Amino acid sequence: MRIIYFLLMFAAGLSIMIYRERLQRLSGNFAFAEKWLGNGGTFNFYVLLGLGIIIFSVAYITGTIDGLVGSTVGRLFPTPG
Repeated sequence: MRIIYFLLMFAAGLSIMIYRERLQRLSGNFAFAEKWLGNGGTFNFYVLLGLGIIIFSVAYITGTIDGLVGSTVGRLFPTPG
């Protein structure tokens, strides 16, 4: 199941990066992105979002997310026994 999630997340991140111009035309400019990332910030935001999704998918498939969650938030919810 992890492989299917990885492929879907990777494809979604790649699609966001490839079709960022169409997404920008669909959604318009993001004021916060234009302010913080400069002129063309909406396009840069879509690239960063796609890259973040791809990095998350790679971390998920390698088990890094499980280790991170288990060592931080997992301490708040110990398993019984």
